[in-house]
Amino acid sequence: MENNEVKKAYDILADEKFSIDSTVEKIENKKESETEELELASTIYSFLTSYKKTPSSQDKENVRAQLRSSIQQDKRKKTLARWAVAASFLIVMFSVWQVQRTVDTSDFDILVETMQLSQPDTATQLILQDGRQVLIAEEESKILYDAKGENITIDSTQKITQSLENKKPVFNTLVVPYGKRTQITLADGSKVWLNSGSKLVYPATNTGNKREVYIDGEAIFNVAHIDNKPFYVNTKDFKIKVLGTVFNVNAYEDDNNSGTVLAEGKIEISSNNNTLFNNEKRTILPGTRIVYNNNTERFEESQVDVKNYLSWRDGYLILEKEPLETILKKISRYYNVDIELQNATIGKETFSGNLNLRNTAEEVLNIIAETTQIKLNRENNKLIINLN
Repeated sequence: MENNEVKKAYDILADEKFSIDSTVEKIENKKESETEELELASTIYSFLTSYKKTPSSQDKENVRAQLRSSIQQDKRKKTLARWAVAASFLIVMFSVWQVQRTVDTSDFDILVETMQLSQPDTATQLILQDGRQVLIAEEESKILYDAKGENITIDSTQKITQSLENKKPVFNTLVVPYGKRTQITLADGSKVWLNSGSKLVYPATNTGNKREVYIDGEAIFNVAHIDNKPFYVNTKDFKIKVLGTVFNVNAYEDDNNSGTVLAEGKIEISSNNNTLFNNEKRTILPGTRIVYNNNTERFEESQVDVKNYLSWRDGYLILEKEPLETILKKISRYYNVDIELQNATIGKETFSGNLNLRNTAEEVLNIIAETTQIKLNRENNKLIINLN
């Protein structure tokens, strides 16, 4: 009897229209046995959807412990037997669920492997679906895709075509070295401003039921709104879902923390480090900054002045009590210069002000030196920062 109840619960899960929210109204209108089946289905679904990695033996034991805890809250033999059988089903279902999730995402995961490309020293690289690499020498460049994604214009002077006859999703890759910046308009009309030292994998066409990109580095997104076609931004630590908005993403591979700042609209952010009992997801509003802390594996939220995080797009930095070590890293990336901090305590000093990025790296650093306790020296191609 109990096996039949669990089977019915899995039949509920198989329904394409099943969701946790949809069970609330149904439970209120069902008799007791059917209510139990719906509740069981919801619990199993919650476990499965909150987990992204192959479960270890400890994870499986955690599942059993969680189910035993639920059993203790309901002493009836019927409920006890139902949950015991559910535990066995759940452990088996983990493997099936993980295989299905892997199949669903494998195409995009394979494409994201192109992010492992070495960072070019001098030229921005546009890598097309047929393997062609287009080099862009300009310090500031603009790339424009037409609506079909077949015709690409670079800085209004260079035109490139790519064949997109294959019906499968086609992705291109843009690699921007230190010292360069690029603005790209995607086939769907969305605009992305890539900062120095950034890489972007993105769809060349506007086909399919969703739009998905991967960013390593820093970028500002102005996403074109398309009904029923969400836009996803993937990073090393988190994923953002959005329908149409303006926001900044800072997610360099070599930085400890990564985050996003929302300027307009509304976005949903979820951690990539989902575990069985930790599936953190937040919806944020304009003026909010979310940072993913790799030490605590949690999001940290604060209210900020968004223009401070968008200003680099317009050629200047707005800084408010920013640690010098953070500022120097930004300057090093922006200008592609080697900056050495000879005294670690200097990096903890803070600086506030506006820096014009149209100036040279030395001019920018000298402005900082005027209001802090540092001095600047050049040794060959390296800028040395020390106490004054």
